[in-house]
Amino acid sequence: MFVRVCLHHHTRWSKLMQLAEERRRLIVAAVDSDGKVLAAELAQRFQTSEDTIRRDLRDLDLAGKLRRVHGGAIRRAGGEAAFDQRESTDLPRKALLAHAARALLRAGDTVLIDAGSTNLALARQLDDGCAATIVTNSPHIALALGEFRRTRVILLGGTYSAQCGAVLGARTLADIEQLRPDLCIVGLCGLDSQRLGASDGEEAILKRAMLTVSARRAAVVVNGRFGAPAPFLLGTPAELDHLVLEADVPADQVAALRDLAGGPELIFAEKP
Repeated sequence: MFVRVCLHHHTRWSKLMQLAEERRRLIVAAVDSDGKVLAAELAQRFQTSEDTIRRDLRDLDLAGKLRRVHGGAIRRAGGEAAFDQRESTDLPRKALLAHAARALLRAGDTVLIDAGSTNLALARQLDDGCAATIVTNSPHIALALGEFRRTRVILLGGTYSAQCGAVLGARTLADIEQLRPDLCIVGLCGLDSQRLGASDGEEAILKRAMLTVSARRAAVVVNGRFGAPAPFLLGTPAELDHLVLEADVPADQVAALRDLAGGPELIFAEKP
């Protein structure tokens, strides 16, 4: 009897430890993808207490996996997570955002789609003929649209960065400056009511150019981008015409965006 009881407790303890390890792995993945996490949201996601999440964040901070801050945690200094890491995270949420963003494209338009994992999710939902031409600095997006026949697909030139999942450099900038798109969908690394941010200075220059040359300007943003560390300024939300957001974006962020004079149209995805 004593042996059976000990084995039962040992098995239960092992399962709890495995669940904790998996939860912490997912927390680190979320921080790498979105730049920050909130303890309250994590507690709801994992159906556990905020005290448990705070202990997770404390231990992960001590292990150097993230930096704990009031109310949650942020990515440690060192920049944006690599593109291949971001591409595989939050896929259901990105799919809902992509579905909401599809209506921004109009048949006959020239559309410039910036690199980024959320924009790649959008590209994978587009239909041939959704636009006359789609131009991108992302080989991943170009490949996702590779079977299109009614919509012409153009990949910009430049030097490929695996970190960004995009082509960058002087040639890319020169190509963008020759364009006059009807719509651009720019990727963002950070967002609040006052600024649009990028994690890389060279990327920020390209994104700024995309906004400048385009007639309509949009961004498709996961919740984690709000307040995420993105040190390079590329513009302000007031410069956007459309902003596609998740259904459960924090209410204070929505209120701040709606208070902007001449701010963007806010489009909300379906609830996850």
